[in-house]
Amino acid sequence: MHIQPLRHSPSVSPQKNVSTAEFAQVNNAVQTSAPTSTDTVTLSRDAKQLAANAQKPAEMPALRDNIETLVELKHAKMKYQVIVDMTNIATGTSQGISAPTAYYLSHNEDARAMTVNHLAQQQQVNTMQIYAETSKNINEWA
Repeated sequence: MHIQPLRHSPSVSPQKNVSTAEFAQVNNAVQTSAPTSTDTVTLSRDAKQLAANAQKPAEMPALRDNIETLVELKHAKMKYQVIVDMTNIATGTSQGISAPTAYYLSHNEDARAMTVNHLAQQQQVNTMQIYAETSKNINEWA
């Protein structure tokens, strides 16, 4: 079974504008078989007040400004975390890196290469210090 999409149907044309007279003819043809009745609805004072309070377009720009401020704050916090992590790596006090720093290093080839080189140099310095302390202890015993 093949179902033809609506946009290819020759009986339906989404580009055609229907005039008011054509709509009235179709509407009258449909309504001739249905009885007409009028119902009235009254709204309470509370319902009117809720409806008036629900439509406040002036609050949207304030909300948008708050969201933009929050995004800027989060961005600044992540930049600060990257700077702190990179400083800790450079001074040798790093206990690991945060997610923003990992993201930064994964997308910045030069920073990643410098970080790896610096960590390798720190490891060499630590190894030399351990060797010097061990040699000092051996020389004192001899």
